[in-house]
Amino acid sequence: MDTFERTELNKAFDVSSVITIHYFEHSRDYVFQGESHNFWEMAYADRGDVLVYFNGEWHTLKPGYAVFHRPMQFHNLKADGHTAPNVIVVSFDCDSGLMDFFNDKILYVPQQAKDKIKDIIRCAGQAFTTRLDDPYTKKLVKSGNIAAEQYISLYLEELLLSLYTHYSGAADTKKNKLNSTVSVMNTVFERATAYMRENTNKNLTIDAISRALHISRSELKRVFREYTGLGVITYFRNMRIEHAKTLIRDGGMNITEIAERMGYESIHCFSKQFKNVVGMSPREYSLSIKMWIDDSK
Repeated sequence: MDTFERTELNKAFDVSSVITIHYFEHSRDYVFQGESHNFWEMAYADRGDVLVYFNGEWHTLKPGYAVFHRPMQFHNLKADGHTAPNVIVVSFDCDSGLMDFFNDKILYVPQQAKDKIKDIIRCAGQAFTTRLDDPYTKKLVKSGNIAAEQYISLYLEELLLSLYTHYSGAADTKKNKLNSTVSVMNTVFERATAYMRENTNKNLTIDAISRALHISRSELKRVFREYTGLGVITYFRNMRIEHAKTLIRDGGMNITEIAERMGYESIHCFSKQFKNVVGMSPREYSLSIKMWIDDSK
């Protein structure tokens, strides 16, 4: 009988446990008191700007960016007073020496890595019965879904590996060849989304966006499919609704005023599109968010 020898596989990142997983929809005046703990924590800005504090300074965390806090590092977080941010916070144990790479870094999260963050949140809802918006969570309560638990570990490790290889130059030999293409696509995507954010009060079309940015329709559509998996106008529609949600949470205008401010033809059109995206009417959303804010104070 032939003798077979096993080859042990090394892991760049081995996430042994998670402590908390949160998805917060903060009010614009939200302020956290700050903390330090003996595990890693990642904060990711999903919508709106958020201010993060570490190493004695405040930094702006823009949408699509993540910051990592090393064990025992004091850190803090607050809204900027102008927008109501959505923030994902994941805390975990990982003893890999490669984690030092993430010390004191604020990183833009490419689309592939963003998908892993979404997967972590989705699986957390399946693996635990604990509310993801409860800021006082000290322990996650398991639901018994072992597969979802393992997926969380895998997705978190993939997220770390994806960011590490993207920024450290440790990817395969094709990376250098692809760098210039990726850089161009990044620029197109960032310019387009910035233009959209500045014009959420308008009914933009693909032609209007491509003309403003001097980009062909086909190139614009290709970039958005690559980065988001969505069409340009679908992405913009979702962005408008996210902005509307922010205005609702800010509490400075009623639903009719928000519809007018956002440039919708009527409150009916606004409510219909809002419900298609969010799954509830603006008024229902307003009540649910108000209840959460009151509950979290």
